[in-house]
Amino acid sequence: MRRARNTKKNGPIYIFNDFYDRGNDLYLYDSKEERRYYVTKSFFQAGLDKNKLCIYAFPRERERFQFKNFSGNAFHEIELIRGNIKMLKEEDLEAFYSDFEELKDYARDNGYDGIHLKIDFGRVRSDIMDEVIELEKKLHNSTNDIPVASISSYNMNFLNQDAVNSLTKLHDRVMITTESGETSIAFFQRPNTKPVHIPRIEVISSKMMEQNVKKSLQIIILSLLKQQPMCGFDIIKSLVHNFNVLLSQGTVYPILYSLEKEGYLKTVIKSDNKTKLYVPTEMAHEYIERQIREYIQAQEKILALIARGLK
Repeated sequence: MRRARNTKKNGPIYIFNDFYDRGNDLYLYDSKEERRYYVTKSFFQAGLDKNKLCIYAFPRERERFQFKNFSGNAFHEIELIRGNIKMLKEEDLEAFYSDFEELKDYARDNGYDGIHLKIDFGRVRSDIMDEVIELEKKLHNSTNDIPVASISSYNMNFLNQDAVNSLTKLHDRVMITTESGETSIAFFQRPNTKPVHIPRIEVISSKMMEQNVKKSLQIIILSLLKQQPMCGFDIIKSLVHNFNVLLSQGTVYPILYSLEKEGYLKTVIKSDNKTKLYVPTEMAHEYIERQIREYIQAQEKILALIARGLK
């Protein structure tokens, strides 16, 4: 389950279950807002979690999002605009498609289960829009030998109505975010295609999410550390990534110190000789599993009672 976030304070949090598992998605935006970063990051994290080769194409270096945690052979970046001319050209599209074909062969030859492709076209001139659409068609038709899930992003301020109409016909779903914080999602069914997978969409207020994360913080921390060693800052980032909830160090670290004092956690120094990682002790594994099971059982009973209010 991956999440697209609304970072506007006290705004709703949109949760898209299995949103990134398949399909060719269109993402239209009208500003350089933070939400677009988190959608992209979630898309790549979903791919990495499922052994997908991740490809990030961006217009120019200054418009590139920095993903410090994504590196290695499973994550590749491509700058679309080549040379000194600052606007996208037909030869740039041809060069990108050639790079994509090479990476597709690489993914197939190295045992990846598919590809997650994110292209941010940014500002597209109207005189090259036909070539961009032809590139999109080629990308969508080149996925027979290896599954490709893609998100194509455009700055809607540079698209006319004809371009928007043409793009929506090419994609299974469209997501639109505006500078004012509004988000819209539409699902399309193209002729002669299999039914589009529509994920369950939920909306949760940020206040409600933060309250529940804080109440469950210890069990969340224990669950995260059981999966892998983490430093305090990584835990805070994971809360943002999964719940769009930013907690202070003063909220997270006292729990870590308490668990360490009680003998359930120990610290080790990472290979960089600077970062202190928290790791469950031998005696903690059974304790953590018991705590998780009991927490789930308690929540099921609580939820069953609360859910009666919806009937």
